[in-house]
Amino acid sequence: MQRRNFLKTMTGAIGTAALFGDDVLPKIQAATERTANLSPQEAALDESLWREVQNAFSVNRNIINLDNGNVCPSPRNVTEAMIRYTWQIQDAPGYMLWEVLEPLLATARVGLAKLFGCEAEEIAIVRNATEALDAVLLGTDLRPGDEILMSMRDYWAMHDAVDRRARREGIAVKKIGNLPVLPKSMDELVEIYERAITPKTRLILVTHPTHQNGQLFPVRQICEIAHRKEIEVLVDGAQSFAHIDYKQLDLGCDYFGTSLHKWLCAPIGTGMLYIRKDKISKVQQLVPATSTRVKNYNERIYKFEDSGTRSVAAALAITQALAFHNSIGSKRKEERLRYLTHYWAERIRKLPNARFFTSLKPEMSCGLATFDLSGVESIPLILYLWQQHRIVTQYISGSRNRVPEIKGIRVTPNVYTTLDELDYFCEVIEKVAKQGLPKSA
Repeated sequence: MQRRNFLKTMTGAIGTAALFGDDVLPKIQAATERTANLSPQEAALDESLWREVQNAFSVNRNIINLDNGNVCPSPRNVTEAMIRYTWQIQDAPGYMLWEVLEPLLATARVGLAKLFGCEAEEIAIVRNATEALDAVLLGTDLRPGDEILMSMRDYWAMHDAVDRRARREGIAVKKIGNLPVLPKSMDELVEIYERAITPKTRLILVTHPTHQNGQLFPVRQICEIAHRKEIEVLVDGAQSFAHIDYKQLDLGCDYFGTSLHKWLCAPIGTGMLYIRKDKISKVQQLVPATSTRVKNYNERIYKFEDSGTRSVAAALAITQALAFHNSIGSKRKEERLRYLTHYWAERIRKLPNARFFTSLKPEMSCGLATFDLSGVESIPLILYLWQQHRIVTQYISGSRNRVPEIKGIRVTPNVYTTLDELDYFCEVIEKVAKQGLPKSA
């Protein structure tokens, strides 16, 4: 309270509510109640609603960040919560960490479980999607010759994990390389995965939307095929959780990993691991930091959080990110992200030298799209966008991402992105498409 009183005196007209983010959720909730009669598709077009969402973020508007598929900023209420917990830890770190704050993580697990549609005892809070997915890829009991099936579209870190395990343990890894960039239908993708399964397949990794071009994959159908053959499925949901509206039952997977600092807008360094309750004991944690004498230790999902001493401030602020997300609504958020992507992509797609690596069909993608301009190299264009216009995008490299046919600029707006910002981005791209990059760029 003394810190708040000091800041209230010093901030004057700014007010503590705006500074600490205490005004964020009431304003978002009021805006959503005002538009409650609108369908998610209609709400996606209501700029008065999204203006309140945009104002909840403290982002620098001198920068146009269109790289939210990487790491997303948090709204003010989330950042302030993390700061509050960080200060609280400093009062008496040993006591505050273990006796006061660590037990509060149960609330975050319950909130995540409700959003994902599972039990809290099936959720572990980890640092990111890579850690979550590695826990399963490296911790599942496999014997020499057993096969992991994945595709060349999966994230590069997952390739590194299974390749290392193959070298050390002699397991087999089969990588699907014939996936079309722009599939005709989801059935086409299902058939490719089904044909790739062999009698040795024990685990399938499926990326929900890929990081290269945002292509959604038919996870549910793949899981159904796999389960008929007694094969388990791990889903990489790094780019879909809190981006697309779904539950665990909609996927039907056995394991799931995601980063919460992407589309949920939780603090950087937070992620989620889901393991179906009856499979927790089958997966061994990579860092067994607690004594295995703890009762039922191997059957508890919390063993995957057990990595020694850590600050829990970021993880505790997940609850504020969930409150912000739920105030908007999952389906409304999905439709807004799809609208923003279509807003810029449909305009750029009209350029004669624009080539898209993303299908804009609603069932095929949502908030990520990748394109290039023939005659204009993507890396110099990305540098030009940043250096001359302070626009941040992401380069998708065919070599690093193991998919040579997808090589260009990935654009990922978020709910705080304004239409004016997208208009300016399009104007710059249109000028470059017509005139080329300036020689000084």
